[in-house]
Amino acid sequence: MRLRFATIKRIMVGVDGSAASLDALRWAVRLAGAVDGRVTAVNAYAPSTSELSPDYAKRLRGEAEQRLADWCATATSPASVDSLLVDGDPNGLLDAAAQDADLLVVGTRGAGGFAHLHLGSVAHHFAHHTQVPLAIVPTSAAGHQVVRIVVGVDGSAGSAAAVAFCATLAPLLAAPVVAVHADEPFVEWISESVSRSWWRSAEAEVRRWVSPIEDNGVAVAVEVDRDIHPIAALCRAIDAEPDTLAVVGTRGLGGISGMRLGRVPIQLVHHTGAAVVMVPQSRGSA
Repeated sequence: MRLRFATIKRIMVGVDGSAASLDALRWAVRLAGAVDGRVTAVNAYAPSTSELSPDYAKRLRGEAEQRLADWCATATSPASVDSLLVDGDPNGLLDAAAQDADLLVVGTRGAGGFAHLHLGSVAHHFAHHTQVPLAIVPTSAAGHQVVRIVVGVDGSAGSAAAVAFCATLAPLLAAPVVAVHADEPFVEWISESVSRSWWRSAEAEVRRWVSPIEDNGVAVAVEVDRDIHPIAALCRAIDAEPDTLAVVGTRGLGGISGMRLGRVPIQLVHHTGAAVVMVPQSRGSA
């Protein structure tokens, strides 16, 4: 039974006034324009103290709403951005996205924490707990329009979810897809003919895995690599052309099954300057 995504048009962005979050907002606006979607900028609001008079509480909330409106106005097309203030900590954004978003977008760094860290604590938390596809957007990708997609595939349920997401997004963007599969078949001690046979078998498997994308009329190039770490294979494919979006499942083959997030997705964010979409397998299944 194949996974599917009905649409990718409701895009929610976490905004806290940091440069990284505003870059993520601008990236989301560009994507929404390409897919005829709508962007909602969301900020988590929590007053510094609970001991507030009703009038003062109203005033503080009004100020928070105005700050959010000002942040939205920095986007390329502010008229296309809605705003939503959610009460509580950033988990409120996860809850809001689970209810009303096809894609959640965050920057790599927020307003707090340590500037030298590549991935902020909120983005890292969201990567582990999101129920919808999550795009983590570095500043280097903020001004780019997505014109090409690289998807990592390994035959797992997680990669099937990534393929399903691509099958919906790629036609909307008219973007070609590159499917990357990396493996280590221990070919150093087998014959060249067997090695070629392995490669042909692996390519056929990848073609089968990505058939939902091709069924939607999108061209898919297949790259099968051996004796290389999946991160290196993915980064090589991503860096081959500018304006590339990376898509991976949140869980792949191997590792500890109880973990919500595999090693490859989070490592990929640390090793590429492209936006990375992590797709949980539970969302949009049918």
